[in-house]
Amino acid sequence: MINLEDFTLIPPDYKKKDPRPLLYLYHDTINVVAYAKKMQKFAYYQTLEVAEDLAKRQGFILLPWDCIHWQRAQAVAADRKIKIGRRAFYLMKISELTKREAQKLENYLMQLKEGAACG
Repeated sequence: MINLEDFTLIPPDYKKKDPRPLLYLYHDTINVVAYAKKMQKFAYYQTLEVAEDLAKRQGFILLPWDCIHWQRAQAVAADRKIKIGRRAFYLMKISELTKREAQKLENYLMQLKEGAACG
């Protein structure tokens, strides 16, 4: 069962890999493309953290697009859709989730813990 307080889509160690100091420390030798990718991933998780915090304050969770049927997504998309980067998330109450959505969400969270689902 999914619990609102324990629910998170954010890896717990993403702040440990903050790439912002790298540009200052290695400005002569840094690979610009690799740095841009690291910054993009870090900024994605920062934005996702803010969105998740705001959703929790309103009693919602962020349901990734991968976990919702496209017809149901269209039905709730008008006022509950949040786009972060190229990914879409939907504000849903835990009680509103169907059994299939809850199952997909649990699988998504397990993949996230294993490192397979990336942002």
